[in-house]
Parts: sequence; structure tokens; C-alpha cells
Amino acid sequence: MKAVRIHEYIGPASVRVEQAEVLQPSAGEVRIRVGAAGINNSDLQTSYGTYRGYGYRGLPHILGQEAAGTVDAIGAQVKGFVPGMRVVGHVKGAFAEMAMGLATELLPIPDEVSFEVAATLPIAYLTASLALIHKAKVQPGEWVLVHPGSGGVGTSAVQLAQLLGGQVIATAGNAAKVNSLLELGELQGIDYSISDVAAEVYKITGNTGVQVALDGAGKVSFAHCLEAIANNGRIVSYGTTTGMDAALPIGKLLGRNATIYGIALWYNSDYQASLGTLRDLVIPAVAEGKLKPVIDEVVDLEGVSGALARMKKRGLMGKIIVVP
Repeated sequence: MKAVRIHEYIGPASVRVEQAEVLQPSAGEVRIRVGAAGINNSDLQTSYGTYRGYGYRGLPHILGQEAAGTVDAIGAQVKGFVPGMRVVGHVKGAFAEMAMGLATELLPIPDEVSFEVAATLPIAYLTASLALIHKAKVQPGEWVLVHPGSGGVGTSAVQLAQLLGGQVIATAGNAAKVNSLLELGELQGIDYSISDVAAEVYKITGNTGVQVALDGAGKVSFAHCLEAIANNGRIVSYGTTTGMDAALPIGKLLGRNATIYGIALWYNSDYQASLGTLRDLVIPAVAEGKLKPVIDEVVDLEGVSGALARMKKRGLMGKIIVVP
């Protein structure tokens, strides 16, 4: 099969499209014929050797951690999956013609949801649901800050928060992205390249601040979220693209009675619960058109290197999808 592999840690330039062995599924595993796969920042980090993705066993390594497609073969002890069944989920080696996943991490998808759209869901919407539902427990009418809101998780959280009844404020790094965010529903947008995020939040909320803030970038955005949080608010941090050493002013934390959650998707005690949310809430809402995942670009295997280079520049709106 054709696959996207890295043989050294030099970033997007390390990507090669080459022939790889098609493996047989072990007990509990499902092999899928990939219809589409999603690119994530973790794939970029893996290309530099700073992240060890699912299924990593050293070099050479097939990139990609989420995919949608059809069941091709099943291992021993697997129930509920048959060849030809349409599925989506967390897999090993998604940027290839075939990929492998645990049966416990794959979900069925209806015919109404294309593989390209389904491939946007696992990491972005699992993270968004884990943050908004299972940690922050967003309630109807609450103000929710999604900072930043233009990436894969951000655009997912913007829409999911609205579906939950939240009043959303989303940020982006330029006016064009802010305008694109405003097309995702009835929400407020802030261009953080020219505006003070916390000051704008207080203007929008009538000086109350937000009850929930999603920090998607770490060092810089976390500080903004803490400034913008209301009394008894909840901050959920899930990303570190601006740095990992964010300051934590204890006085502000205590003074606002704030709760902070840090989440790592695959290692979280609520991961299986968020899979249930993906199955029972997100996928049906996508099928009904209530949630509309944002796709920035669709590329083939040869386009993965360039897509990772684009991701490094942080210029995306939504997700890049790979179709083998």
C-alpha cells in the first residue's frame, strides 16, 4: 500500500510517500480502508520528533492518527464490525491506503456523512466535547471564550458551544479569519492581533467576563483566558502552540474562584465518555446539518508535506483533510 512515512526528524521535509506493508489486525483491532484522514498539529510535532503518535515504534513511522473509511478486516475478539462498514476514529498510520484501529475507538458513521467530513471529527470534536461538556460542563446562556477559534478544535468548539446553548466569543489572528468565524453562527469575534482580548471580552459581556474559556495555544492565550474569566469560571487548556511555560498568577486565580482543567485527549479519564458524546450527539448533529465541520483544504498523500508546512505557519481555518 502507499503510505506517508518519515525516516528522520526534520519536519515536513522528512515526509516521503512510499510502499509499506499491509499488516494483519491483531486481537481487538480493525483494519480500515482509508477514505479520508485528518491532519493535526501532533502530526507536525511527530515529524520533528517532539511527539510520539499513536502506534509509534520508531523510524520509519507512518503519520496520521484519525481516519474515516470502510472496515477491511477484523482481528480476533472483535464484535459489531463487518467488512464494508463505514467507520471513523482514532487509528494508527492514517496517512495511508490502509490503517489500523482498536475496535473500542471506532464509531459507525451514517451514509449522510462523507468520509472527508467524518475525518474532521475524532480529534477536534473529541477535544471540544471533552473540554466543553465533560470538564467545563457548559450551561445554556453561559458566555464561552474560544481562544483561538480558527483551528480544527477551535471551529469545532465554536459550533459545539452554540449547540449547547452557550454565548460564544471566538478569536482569530486577522480580520479575514474573524469574518470566517462569524459565519459559523450567532457569535462575537475578536482579532487578537490588534485588540486586547480581555478588554474586548468585558465590553461584550457587560463587564462580567466569561464563565468558560478554552485555551488552545498555551503561554499567550492562557494569560488572556485568566484575565477574561468571570467569578467561579472554568478554564480548559488543551494546546501549547505559543509555548508551554504559561505563568499562573495565583492571586487572580484565587480572587476569581476559577477552576483550571488541563486535558490530554488519549490519556483522560473522560475519553471514553467523550467517545460516547461523539457517537450520540456530534455525529447525529453533523448528519442533520446542525454542526458543519470546517475544511480548509483537501490534499492527497503527495500533498501531506506541503500541508504540514502550512500548518507550521498557523494560517489554517479549520482542518486539512488527506484523501489517499
